[in-house]
Amino acid sequence: MAENSDQVLHFNEYFKIIRNRLWIIFTIFISTVASGIYVTNYVLAKGYSATAEIQILPSNETFITPVGPGDGGVQQQFDPIDFQAEFEIMQSSKVLMPVITDLQLDKTWAKREKTSLDALPPQDALAILKKNMKLDFSRGSNIIDITILSEESEECADVANAIADRYKAMREVEQEQKDSQGIDALRDQIRQQEKVVDDANTAVENMRTAMGKIDVNVPNGAGASYTDLDQQDLELRKKDLLDAQEEYDARNVLLANVINLPDDKFLDTLNGMGQEPANIASLSSDVLRGETDIANLLKSGLGEDNLEILSRRAEIDAKKQQIADLVAGLRSAMTVQTNVSKSRVALLQEQVDQLKERVRTTTTNQLVPFRDAQLKLERQQTLLDALNVRLQQTIVDSQLKQSPVQIISRADPPENPSKPNKNLNYAVSILAGLFVGIGVAFLIEYLDTSVKTMADAETLLGLPVLTVIPNKGGPMQLIQDAGRLPHAEGYRILRAKLDLKVQNGMGPSLTMLSGGPGEGKTTTTLNLAIVCAQAGQSVILVDCDLRRPALHELLGVSNERGLSNYLRGEGEAVSFIQRTAIPKLQVLTAGNMPMADIGVLAGDKIRVLLDDLKQRYDLVLVDAPPVLGISDGSIIAREVDYVILVIQHRRYPREISLRGKRAIEEVHGNCVGMVLNCVEVKSDDSYFYYSNYGNYYRKKTKADRNKKRQDIARANGKPVVVATRKPELESDEF
Repeated sequence: MAENSDQVLHFNEYFKIIRNRLWIIFTIFISTVASGIYVTNYVLAKGYSATAEIQILPSNETFITPVGPGDGGVQQQFDPIDFQAEFEIMQSSKVLMPVITDLQLDKTWAKREKTSLDALPPQDALAILKKNMKLDFSRGSNIIDITILSEESEECADVANAIADRYKAMREVEQEQKDSQGIDALRDQIRQQEKVVDDANTAVENMRTAMGKIDVNVPNGAGASYTDLDQQDLELRKKDLLDAQEEYDARNVLLANVINLPDDKFLDTLNGMGQEPANIASLSSDVLRGETDIANLLKSGLGEDNLEILSRRAEIDAKKQQIADLVAGLRSAMTVQTNVSKSRVALLQEQVDQLKERVRTTTTNQLVPFRDAQLKLERQQTLLDALNVRLQQTIVDSQLKQSPVQIISRADPPENPSKPNKNLNYAVSILAGLFVGIGVAFLIEYLDTSVKTMADAETLLGLPVLTVIPNKGGPMQLIQDAGRLPHAEGYRILRAKLDLKVQNGMGPSLTMLSGGPGEGKTTTTLNLAIVCAQAGQSVILVDCDLRRPALHELLGVSNERGLSNYLRGEGEAVSFIQRTAIPKLQVLTAGNMPMADIGVLAGDKIRVLLDDLKQRYDLVLVDAPPVLGISDGSIIAREVDYVILVIQHRRYPREISLRGKRAIEEVHGNCVGMVLNCVEVKSDDSYFYYSNYGNYYRKKTKADRNKKRQDIARANGKPVVVATRKPELESDEF
């Protein structure tokens, strides 16, 4: 429970500090917010932003795929690696420098920056454009947003559109060059193949001319001879052997080139040949996506030992192991397929050799080379036809291809600036005003070493706080109606706590002292005298503040003769005492003290004066100057019976009050307690009762008045009217 109470008190202290310094917080808050609004609207440069959207198609899928009935088409997949590469290309000088030149941005920016150059250097202009350029994309799509920031609305839109157009034109030129190179390469192959076909045809015709007509033994009846059947079978076997040999050569070359490659290069080779299995491509995409997610998590501030990152890495390692296992299986399968092709070639070669031997024995030596030449001619002609078909297909495909870059939306000049962000700046100004205002309030409170609470005063000085005088807008003299106000209760409390009774025929003497001027000694002394006089005690006020006398003004009496005359030996002190408008209260004013006589206050004369007055009055109250810096206060403190230290709330540093107490103790003054003066009782919960007894006093007085009116009404035989509405209480909190 104690812990909770301390915590509640702790937050209450914070709240009180804020409440006491509310005007400082409000002033700083208003100043900061006003400054933020002014800077946002009149100081900060306005900036505009415009965005153009483009769609980038993969380089190997820029053709238009026809969609037939029941065919869902082919969904284009974009490689993230290629996508990042296009990002870099879009920010390169070969794209941006032509934009700078075409729009003359180097000259425009040179004038805007007020340089002596007609145009900025290319590298400087390129750096400015890159700084004001922002590329962004939505994850999982191939649409890029090109955003340009500028001080001019038209400029940012023109630059964004120019970059999109330039990049689109560059990609289209690259695509045309690539298509043209492919067609030229095919045409070169066709020309070479046509020469091979012509040479093979010439060889066949020469052998035909040299052979003449060859007789073949044909049996009776229709059909070919055994020799012709063997020849046909041989040709089929040779064709199969050639296909098998080509297959074996292709597999063997592929196996020799890729069997020892690392897994990543092995997969890149298969991907380039269109042989990469779909499951490996899917796993590779998952690995790349996982590594991208880990990089984003690391950028967000997570560490390598974060559980989510460790989990992602474990998933990536598992998928990499699956890829490695699949790659190992592919290597084994390629080896087996190559060996099978080799065995098939050997088997077919054996069959061809057998047929060749059979044909050779059944036909002439000239027929076999002729047949071989014919077969060679047919194969070369078939290859030539295939190249021509491929050339025509490539030409048609190039005509059907769409642009690799599509402009989704062009940038429009913005109507309103994108920066400064007024809402954000206003919010920051409000938060900064509150933060700085509260911070300054706490700093002032920290630097304020004055007495703030009764606990502070009692802990610092080791004296009890006899009473608390609320702040009523300045010193308040208790005369006439003011003596009946609740404000007087603080002085009545002080009188009740002091033992001011006459003992052995002598009344007590008392003075109010303070460490510094203006803490309310005179007002407190006067008001204590008034409440004592109202209580029936005969009271004498002695104004010993010869340098700055004030009692005569507060009581409305003459100050022509007084204490100073007594000190100069011009007569007895009682001859200078004056009556006041308050019964039983008399005053001995300071009188006129020439500057040459300053310092005539002596302890022996004051002692004689006080002894005489204590025999004549029930209470002797002495008004004295501050105890620090003036010797008069110390003299009076030594001679009176009681000394009360007056401390004005939140006026002087604590050291002033502490030194004042020490000065009293050094002359052996009897300091019996303290009076906290001009206290803002609403600023501290410890002053609760001082701020609320006034309401209690007022409520009771109203009740008495109501009861008195009712009694008078009953005595006169009139009906008693009782208020049905609860009357509003007049606030008299201090």
